[in-house]
Amino acid sequence: MDSQKISIGLFSSDDGIAIGVASKKLLIYPDHNIWINLAERSLDVAEKCRVAVRTGNVLFPVSTAAVTEVLEQTDSKQRCHVASLMDDLCGGISFRPSSYIHALESDLPLNVLLGSPTDSLTRDRVLCWIAECFARMKLVFPPSWDRTKAESFTNQLARKPEVRSVRWLVENFPVDKMRPLQAEWEKHFVERTKASVAEGVSLVQNLAKDARWKRLLFEERHWAYKEYVRPRMRKSITEAVGEENLVKTMANILRRVGLGSEDRFNRIMAVMPSLDLFCHIMVERRRDPMRKVYKQDFCDVEHAIVGSVYADVFVTSDGHLFDLLTNRCSVSAARGCRVVKGVQGLEEVLKSCK
Repeated sequence: MDSQKISIGLFSSDDGIAIGVASKKLLIYPDHNIWINLAERSLDVAEKCRVAVRTGNVLFPVSTAAVTEVLEQTDSKQRCHVASLMDDLCGGISFRPSSYIHALESDLPLNVLLGSPTDSLTRDRVLCWIAECFARMKLVFPPSWDRTKAESFTNQLARKPEVRSVRWLVENFPVDKMRPLQAEWEKHFVERTKASVAEGVSLVQNLAKDARWKRLLFEERHWAYKEYVRPRMRKSITEAVGEENLVKTMANILRRVGLGSEDRFNRIMAVMPSLDLFCHIMVERRRDPMRKVYKQDFCDVEHAIVGSVYADVFVTSDGHLFDLLTNRCSVSAARGCRVVKGVQGLEEVLKSCK
Protein backbone atom coordinates (compact mmCIF):
# COMPACT_ATOMS: atom_id res chain seq x y z
CA MET A 1 0.00 0.00 0.00
CA ASP A 2 1.13 3.58 -0.67
CA SER A 3 0.78 4.39 3.04
CA GLN A 4 3.56 1.92 3.77
CA LYS A 5 6.04 3.66 1.52
CA ILE A 6 8.93 5.48 3.19
CA SER A 7 9.07 9.21 2.40
CA ILE A 8 12.16 11.17 3.45
CA GLY A 9 13.03 14.81 2.76
CA LEU A 10 16.28 15.09 0.82
CA PHE A 11 17.85 17.55 3.25
CA SER A 12 18.22 17.22 7.01
CA SER A 13 18.25 19.62 9.94
CA ASP A 14 22.01 20.02 9.49
CA ASP A 15 21.32 21.50 6.07
CA GLY A 16 18.92 23.90 7.72
CA ILE A 17 21.73 25.11 9.97
CA ALA A 18 23.94 25.72 6.91
CA ILE A 19 21.13 27.62 5.20
CA GLY A 20 20.74 29.72 8.34
CA VAL A 21 24.42 30.66 8.25
CA ALA A 22 24.14 31.61 4.57
CA SER A 23 21.07 33.75 5.27
CA LYS A 24 23.10 36.04 7.54
CA LYS A 25 25.58 36.97 4.81
CA LEU A 26 25.27 39.96 2.49
CA LEU A 27 23.05 38.61 -0.28
CA ILE A 28 23.49 40.19 -3.70
CA TYR A 29 20.97 39.18 -6.33
CA PRO A 30 21.80 39.83 -10.02
CA ASP A 31 19.08 39.45 -12.63
CA HIS A 32 19.67 37.40 -15.79
CA ASN A 33 21.26 40.11 -17.93
CA ILE A 34 23.74 40.91 -15.17
CA TRP A 35 24.77 37.25 -14.97
CA ILE A 36 25.31 37.20 -18.74
CA ASN A 37 27.33 40.42 -18.59
CA LEU A 38 29.54 39.11 -15.79
CA ALA A 39 30.13 35.79 -17.52
CA GLU A 40 30.84 37.12 -21.01
CA ARG A 41 31.98 40.74 -20.85
CA SER A 42 32.77 42.17 -17.43
CA LEU A 43 35.24 39.47 -16.44
CA ASP A 44 37.15 41.79 -14.12
CA VAL A 45 33.99 42.52 -12.14
CA ALA A 46 33.16 38.80 -12.06
CA GLU A 47 36.56 38.20 -10.44
CA LYS A 48 35.84 40.91 -7.89
CA CYS A 49 32.64 39.06 -7.08
CA ARG A 50 34.60 35.84 -6.56
CA VAL A 51 36.96 37.67 -4.23
CA ALA A 52 34.00 39.04 -2.26
CA VAL A 53 32.55 35.53 -1.91
CA ARG A 54 35.91 34.16 -0.76
CA THR A 55 35.86 36.60 2.17
CA GLY A 56 33.01 34.50 3.52
CA ASN A 57 30.64 37.41 4.05
CA VAL A 58 28.95 37.67 0.63
CA LEU A 59 26.83 35.35 -1.51
CA PHE A 60 25.05 35.74 -4.85
CA PRO A 61 22.05 33.40 -4.50
CA VAL A 62 20.22 32.25 -7.61
CA SER A 63 16.49 31.58 -7.90
CA THR A 64 13.92 29.63 -9.87
CA ALA A 65 13.84 32.39 -12.49
CA ALA A 66 17.65 32.68 -12.66
CA VAL A 67 18.11 28.93 -13.18
CA THR A 68 15.22 28.78 -15.65
CA GLU A 69 16.67 31.52 -17.83
CA VAL A 70 20.03 29.76 -17.97
CA LEU A 71 18.33 26.50 -18.93
CA GLU A 72 16.47 28.34 -21.69
CA GLN A 73 19.66 29.55 -23.38
CA THR A 74 19.96 27.72 -26.68
CA ASP A 75 23.77 27.68 -26.81
CA SER A 76 24.93 24.78 -24.61
CA LYS A 77 28.43 26.22 -24.23
CA GLN A 78 27.03 29.56 -23.06
CA ARG A 79 24.65 27.78 -20.67
CA CYS A 80 27.51 25.92 -19.01
CA HIS A 81 29.68 29.05 -18.88
CA VAL A 82 27.05 31.12 -17.08
CA ALA A 83 26.11 28.20 -14.83
CA SER A 84 29.74 27.76 -13.76
CA LEU A 85 29.92 31.41 -12.72
CA MET A 86 26.70 31.00 -10.76
CA ASP A 87 28.21 28.03 -8.94
CA ASP A 88 31.30 30.09 -8.09
CA LEU A 89 29.23 32.89 -6.57
CA CYS A 90 26.07 31.37 -5.08
CA GLY A 91 27.65 28.79 -2.77
CA GLY A 92 24.94 26.32 -3.77
CA ILE A 93 22.24 28.64 -2.40
CA SER A 94 18.98 29.54 -4.15
CA PHE A 95 15.80 31.32 -3.21
CA ARG A 96 12.75 29.10 -3.08
CA PRO A 97 10.05 29.49 -5.77
CA SER A 98 7.93 32.62 -5.45
CA SER A 99 4.77 30.51 -5.11
CA TYR A 100 6.29 28.79 -2.08
CA ILE A 101 7.33 32.13 -0.57
CA HIS A 102 3.87 33.57 -1.15
CA ALA A 103 2.33 30.57 0.63
CA LEU A 104 4.63 31.10 3.63
CA GLU A 105 3.83 34.81 3.69
CA SER A 106 0.12 34.07 3.53
CA ASP A 107 0.27 32.16 6.81
CA LEU A 108 1.16 35.37 8.68
CA PRO A 109 -1.95 37.60 8.32
CA LEU A 110 -4.00 35.48 10.74
CA ASN A 111 -1.72 36.63 13.56
CA VAL A 112 -2.08 40.22 12.38
CA LEU A 113 -5.85 39.80 12.39
CA LEU A 114 -5.73 38.42 15.95
CA GLY A 115 -3.45 41.23 17.13
CA SER A 116 -0.45 38.97 17.79
CA PRO A 117 3.10 40.27 17.24
CA THR A 118 4.01 39.33 13.68
CA ASP A 119 7.23 39.77 11.72
CA SER A 120 7.92 39.04 8.08
CA LEU A 121 9.62 35.79 7.12
CA THR A 122 13.22 35.29 8.14
CA ARG A 123 15.54 34.65 5.20
CA ASP A 124 16.49 31.14 6.25
CA ARG A 125 12.91 30.11 5.42
CA VAL A 126 13.05 31.43 1.85
CA LEU A 127 16.48 30.01 0.98
CA CYS A 128 17.35 26.46 -0.04
CA TRP A 129 19.98 24.38 -1.80
CA ILE A 130 19.84 24.55 -5.60
CA ALA A 131 18.28 21.09 -5.88
CA GLU A 132 15.11 22.57 -4.38
CA CYS A 133 14.96 25.75 -6.44
CA PHE A 134 11.85 24.41 -8.21
CA ALA A 135 10.23 22.47 -5.36
CA ARG A 136 10.93 20.68 -2.09
CA MET A 137 12.42 17.25 -2.73
CA LYS A 138 11.47 14.01 -1.06
CA LEU A 139 12.67 10.51 -1.80
CA VAL A 140 10.01 7.80 -1.69
CA PHE A 141 11.14 4.22 -1.07
CA PRO A 142 9.04 1.05 -1.47
CA PRO A 143 7.83 -0.77 1.66
CA SER A 144 10.50 -3.41 1.12
CA TRP A 145 13.23 -0.91 2.07
CA ASP A 146 14.59 -0.75 5.59
CA ARG A 147 14.10 2.79 6.96
CA THR A 148 17.66 3.00 8.28
CA LYS A 149 19.05 2.09 4.87
CA ALA A 150 16.68 4.56 3.18
CA GLU A 151 17.88 7.35 5.46
CA SER A 152 21.51 6.41 4.83
CA PHE A 153 20.95 6.50 1.06
CA THR A 154 19.20 9.89 1.34
CA ASN A 155 22.02 11.34 3.45
CA GLN A 156 24.62 10.18 0.93
CA LEU A 157 22.69 11.77 -1.92
CA ALA A 158 22.25 15.04 0.01
CA ARG A 159 26.02 15.30 0.48
CA LYS A 160 26.77 15.08 -3.23
CA PRO A 161 27.94 18.39 -4.77
CA GLU A 162 25.56 17.94 -7.69
CA VAL A 163 22.57 18.93 -5.53
CA ARG A 164 24.19 22.33 -5.03
CA SER A 165 25.20 22.97 -8.63
CA VAL A 166 23.56 24.96 -11.41
CA ARG A 167 26.12 23.51 -13.83
CA TRP A 168 24.95 19.98 -13.00
CA LEU A 169 21.33 20.99 -13.66
CA VAL A 170 22.29 22.56 -16.97
CA GLU A 171 24.06 19.41 -18.09
CA ASN A 172 21.40 16.96 -16.90
CA PHE A 173 18.02 18.70 -16.79
CA PRO A 174 15.49 17.64 -19.48
CA VAL A 175 15.47 21.11 -21.03
CA ASP A 176 13.36 20.09 -24.04
CA LYS A 177 10.58 18.97 -21.70
CA MET A 178 10.83 22.11 -19.59
CA ARG A 179 10.62 24.66 -22.39
CA PRO A 180 6.99 23.98 -23.41
CA LEU A 181 5.91 24.29 -19.77
CA GLN A 182 7.84 27.53 -19.36
CA ALA A 183 6.32 28.85 -22.58
CA GLU A 184 2.87 28.03 -21.21
CA TRP A 185 3.60 29.94 -17.97
CA GLU A 186 4.83 32.94 -19.95
CA LYS A 187 1.80 32.83 -22.23
CA HIS A 188 -0.53 32.71 -19.22
CA PHE A 189 1.30 35.65 -17.64
CA VAL A 190 1.04 37.75 -20.82
CA GLU A 191 -2.66 36.94 -21.25
CA ARG A 192 -3.45 37.65 -17.60
CA THR A 193 -1.50 40.90 -17.66
CA LYS A 194 -3.21 42.10 -20.85
CA ALA A 195 -6.62 41.27 -19.39
CA SER A 196 -5.68 42.97 -16.12
CA VAL A 197 -4.53 46.12 -17.94
CA ALA A 198 -7.75 46.29 -19.96
CA GLU A 199 -9.83 45.78 -16.81
CA GLY A 200 -7.82 48.46 -15.01
CA VAL A 201 -8.49 51.03 -17.73
CA SER A 202 -12.22 50.37 -17.48
CA LEU A 203 -12.14 50.36 -13.68
CA VAL A 204 -10.63 53.79 -13.15
CA GLN A 205 -11.60 55.75 -16.27
CA ASN A 206 -14.22 57.76 -14.39
CA LEU A 207 -12.06 58.39 -11.31
CA ALA A 208 -9.98 61.46 -10.61
CA LYS A 209 -6.33 60.97 -11.50
CA ASP A 210 -5.12 61.02 -7.90
CA ALA A 211 -7.65 58.32 -6.93
CA ARG A 212 -6.74 55.85 -9.67
CA TRP A 213 -3.54 54.45 -8.13
CA LYS A 214 -5.21 53.87 -4.77
CA ARG A 215 -8.16 52.04 -6.35
CA LEU A 216 -5.92 49.85 -8.50
CA LEU A 217 -3.71 48.94 -5.54
CA PHE A 218 -6.76 47.99 -3.50
CA GLU A 219 -8.00 45.75 -6.32
CA GLU A 220 -4.65 43.98 -6.65
CA ARG A 221 -4.30 43.50 -2.90
CA HIS A 222 -7.88 42.24 -2.66
CA TRP A 223 -7.07 39.70 -5.39
CA ALA A 224 -3.98 38.59 -3.42
CA TYR A 225 -6.06 38.24 -0.28
CA LYS A 226 -8.65 36.06 -2.02
CA GLU A 227 -6.07 34.02 -3.95
CA TYR A 228 -3.55 33.37 -1.18
CA VAL A 229 -4.49 34.62 2.28
CA ARG A 230 -8.09 33.50 2.67
CA PRO A 231 -7.45 29.84 1.67
CA ARG A 232 -4.41 29.61 3.98
CA MET A 233 -6.32 31.26 6.83
CA ARG A 234 -9.21 28.85 6.37
CA LYS A 235 -6.79 25.91 6.32
CA SER A 236 -5.05 27.05 9.54
CA ILE A 237 -8.32 27.57 11.41
CA THR A 238 -9.71 24.25 10.18
CA GLU A 239 -6.60 22.41 11.36
CA ALA A 240 -6.99 24.06 14.79
CA VAL A 241 -10.73 23.60 15.41
CA GLY A 242 -11.97 21.12 12.82
CA GLU A 243 -14.20 21.60 9.79
CA GLU A 244 -17.37 21.38 11.91
CA ASN A 245 -16.33 24.42 14.00
CA LEU A 246 -14.88 26.52 11.17
CA VAL A 247 -17.86 28.83 10.54
CA LYS A 248 -18.49 29.42 14.25
CA THR A 249 -14.82 30.16 14.93
CA MET A 250 -14.54 32.60 12.03
CA ALA A 251 -17.70 34.36 13.21
CA ASN A 252 -16.21 34.66 16.70
CA ILE A 253 -13.00 36.10 15.25
CA LEU A 254 -14.99 38.64 13.24
CA ARG A 255 -16.93 39.72 16.33
CA ARG A 256 -13.67 40.06 18.22
CA VAL A 257 -11.69 42.07 15.69
CA GLY A 258 -14.52 43.89 13.93
CA LEU A 259 -14.76 44.73 10.25
CA GLY A 260 -11.63 45.39 8.26
CA SER A 261 -9.98 48.76 7.88
CA GLU A 262 -7.44 50.28 5.54
CA ASP A 263 -4.86 50.35 8.34
CA ARG A 264 -5.28 46.64 9.05
CA PHE A 265 -5.11 45.82 5.35
CA ASN A 266 -1.82 47.74 5.15
CA ARG A 267 -0.46 45.84 8.16
CA ILE A 268 -1.47 42.52 6.60
CA MET A 269 0.29 43.36 3.34
CA ALA A 270 3.39 44.55 5.22
CA VAL A 271 4.09 41.00 6.44
CA MET A 272 3.79 39.72 2.85
CA PRO A 273 6.33 41.95 1.07
CA SER A 274 6.93 39.69 -1.92
CA LEU A 275 3.23 39.32 -2.61
CA ASP A 276 2.69 43.03 -2.01
CA LEU A 277 5.46 43.94 -4.45
CA PHE A 278 3.76 41.77 -7.07
CA CYS A 279 0.58 43.80 -6.44
CA HIS A 280 2.48 47.07 -6.88
CA ILE A 281 4.12 45.87 -10.10
CA MET A 282 0.75 44.88 -11.53
CA VAL A 283 -0.63 48.30 -10.60
CA GLU A 284 2.16 49.97 -12.57
CA ARG A 285 1.42 47.70 -15.53
CA ARG A 286 -2.24 48.72 -15.38
CA ARG A 287 -1.35 52.41 -15.15
CA ASP A 288 0.60 52.21 -18.39
CA PRO A 289 -1.80 50.56 -20.87
CA MET A 290 0.21 51.64 -23.90
CA ARG A 291 3.26 49.63 -22.82
CA LYS A 292 3.41 46.29 -24.66
CA VAL A 293 3.42 43.16 -22.49
CA TYR A 294 6.36 40.87 -23.29
CA LYS A 295 6.85 37.25 -22.30
CA GLN A 296 10.20 38.31 -20.78
CA ASP A 297 8.19 40.35 -18.27
CA PHE A 298 7.34 37.07 -16.54
CA CYS A 299 10.93 36.40 -15.45
CA ASP A 300 11.59 40.09 -14.77
CA VAL A 301 8.72 40.11 -12.30
CA GLU A 302 9.91 36.82 -10.76
CA HIS A 303 13.40 38.27 -10.24
CA ALA A 304 12.01 41.40 -8.62
CA ILE A 305 9.47 39.87 -6.24
CA VAL A 306 12.14 37.59 -4.79
CA GLY A 307 15.48 39.34 -5.22
CA SER A 308 14.46 42.90 -4.38
CA VAL A 309 12.58 41.77 -1.28
CA TYR A 310 14.71 39.11 0.39
CA ALA A 311 18.23 40.03 -0.79
CA ASP A 312 20.29 42.95 0.52
CA VAL A 313 21.18 44.18 -2.97
CA PHE A 314 19.25 43.74 -6.21
CA VAL A 315 21.18 44.38 -9.44
CA THR A 316 19.36 44.96 -12.71
CA SER A 317 20.22 46.45 -16.09
CA ASP A 318 16.53 46.94 -16.92
CA GLY A 319 15.88 50.68 -16.77
CA HIS A 320 12.11 50.24 -16.53
CA LEU A 321 12.41 47.79 -13.63
CA PHE A 322 15.01 49.96 -11.88
CA ASP A 323 12.73 52.99 -12.10
CA LEU A 324 9.76 51.00 -10.85
CA LEU A 325 11.60 49.63 -7.80
CA THR A 326 13.37 52.86 -6.86
CA ASN A 327 10.96 55.65 -7.82
CA ARG A 328 7.45 54.26 -8.07
CA CYS A 329 7.36 51.55 -5.45
CA SER A 330 8.67 51.60 -1.88
CA VAL A 331 8.52 47.89 -0.97
CA SER A 332 12.20 47.17 -1.69
CA ALA A 333 13.36 50.23 0.24
CA ALA A 334 11.10 49.36 3.16
CA ARG A 335 12.71 45.92 3.23
CA GLY A 336 16.18 47.46 3.31
CA CYS A 337 17.12 46.19 -0.14
CA ARG A 338 19.42 48.43 -2.15
CA VAL A 339 18.47 48.42 -5.84
CA VAL A 340 21.38 49.28 -8.14
CA LYS A 341 21.64 49.58 -11.90
CA GLY A 342 24.00 47.60 -14.08
CA VAL A 343 27.47 46.23 -13.53
CA GLN A 344 28.66 49.70 -12.58
CA GLY A 345 26.19 49.74 -9.71
CA LEU A 346 27.40 46.29 -8.67
CA GLU A 347 31.00 47.51 -8.66
CA GLU A 348 30.05 50.30 -6.25
CA VAL A 349 28.48 47.73 -3.93
CA LEU A 350 31.60 45.55 -4.08
CA LYS A 351 33.78 48.48 -3.03
CA SER A 352 31.84 48.70 0.24
CA CYS A 353 32.35 44.98 0.87
CA LYS A 354 36.10 45.35 1.36
